[in-house]
Amino acid sequence: MVRLGVGTLLAAALFVVTLDERTAVVVALALAHMGVVVVASWRFHPAGQWATVLLAAVAWTAATLEFRSLGWPSAWPQQIWWGGAVRLGVLASLAATVSTFRHAIRRLLRTEDVLASTLLRERDSARRDRLTRLWNSRYLHEALDQEIARCRRYRRPFGLLIVDLDGFKAVNDTAGHEAGDVVLQTVARILQENCRATDIPARLGGDEFAVILPEASSLTVPRYAAKLVELIAQAPLPPGLPPVTASVGAVAFTRPPASGKAAIAVADEAMYAAKREGKNRVSVSRWERVS
Repeated sequence: MVRLGVGTLLAAALFVVTLDERTAVVVALALAHMGVVVVASWRFHPAGQWATVLLAAVAWTAATLEFRSLGWPSAWPQQIWWGGAVRLGVLASLAATVSTFRHAIRRLLRTEDVLASTLLRERDSARRDRLTRLWNSRYLHEALDQEIARCRRYRRPFGLLIVDLDGFKAVNDTAGHEAGDVVLQTVARILQENCRATDIPARLGGDEFAVILPEASSLTVPRYAAKLVELIAQAPLPPGLPPVTASVGAVAFTRPPASGKAAIAVADEAMYAAKREGKNRVSVSRWERVS
């Protein structure tokens, strides 16, 4: 838009230069008043726009009066009113055109904003679990690969938790799947409310969840996992449901694993160790090997 305006002004200036002195003055006056109307029509609201059009028409008419060529008094009103009306019509048409163009540009920009927002929402929705609104398994693997790459390049540690619910099958069997959905949503809310802004909680599927903990040390990961076990055991579930707890496998990666699948496999094995040890607890696996 800026380049178009500069190019138009330059072309108008060159056009005026090519004219003879008398015609150049007339054309320069016309271009000057038209330029004022274009700017006002682009920048101002309708009241200011049309006030500018009227003032520009009056000023343009007054500037072009040639008193010596006017036949007094009969030709003067005709020269003023007819010339002024023509100039007013020209400027009004120009203002209407610029205003229409401005509104079209704004509608286009609003449409682009809406489309961009819609695309972002759709992309976000495709990465979310429909029931819990946590990140889904697909996004977890993408984020995990990024975290592994960052660990490999910058030697930054991160943690990974695999959370599997104990007693969840009994909830579905005795109270139905709707009650099971309530349990899953409650656990998801606990994960969301107790994560840092940089953490990535996700639902892997069924009653299994995962959390990526960027920049988490080998001391931070077990503490956070133990806190989650305690919070899930005390979760405010509907009365009458079988007890639900969590077995958590925790890994603190100070060196990068070979892949996201390898990282999940290590955390999964730790989670099964927690199951074997009696459930409702954390099992920590330490990872020091260089991939």
